[in-house]
Amino acid sequence: STPLYSSAASDVYKRQAIKGARRTNADASLTWRQTMNKTLVLTAICADRPGLIQMLSEVIYKHEASWEESSMAHLSGQFAGILTVNVDENVIPALEKDLRGLNDHGMAVTLNESTVISDAANYQTLWLDLTCHDKPGIMRQVSNVLVAQGVSVQSLDTEVVSASMSGGDMFVAGSQLLVSKVFDIENLQQALEGLSDDVMVDLALADDE
Repeated sequence: STPLYSSAASDVYKRQAIKGARRTNADASLTWRQTMNKTLVLTAICADRPGLIQMLSEVIYKHEASWEESSMAHLSGQFAGILTVNVDENVIPALEKDLRGLNDHGMAVTLNESTVISDAANYQTLWLDLTCHDKPGIMRQVSNVLVAQGVSVQSLDTEVVSASMSGGDMFVAGSQLLVSKVFDIENLQQALEGLSDDVMVDLALADDE
């Protein structure tokens, strides 16, 4: 007997069904997002031990919040983290109460509502790598230069490493910076390198990588 649909017609039907399902899922996701209309920035710090992220995520899940961006680190025996959570504004008081309750388990948590740069299109990401001999006040000097030039620090990682060749310790910093589209990168490089004869600076726009 002749099939009701040809193979080609059947494939078209399947593709249409898949597209329809995707649209349905996208609409459901959008509806959920519209109700989860507040983004909070959380910080957490605690003496490091197993289960800390699980403890924090359980509270967030309890209030049907979405764990989004996060950065976690272990420093000198302490666990420290920062993350964003998307949550229905109506449950924020209850969420905040339960997060504060983690203090009873040794975890200090702070909450703040996120802010968005209204003219983000006018900014660009600049990566900074800086190395010099370690000495008191070097981070203060670097930050003074950044502030003077209107640079916003998006992320910062620093460490002190042993310099096997020259002796002594080296201060190493890597940072993600936010600058305007018309920012003078060469001027920043000169200002940072002018802090000391041993300062080595590498700057690169994210789009150039």
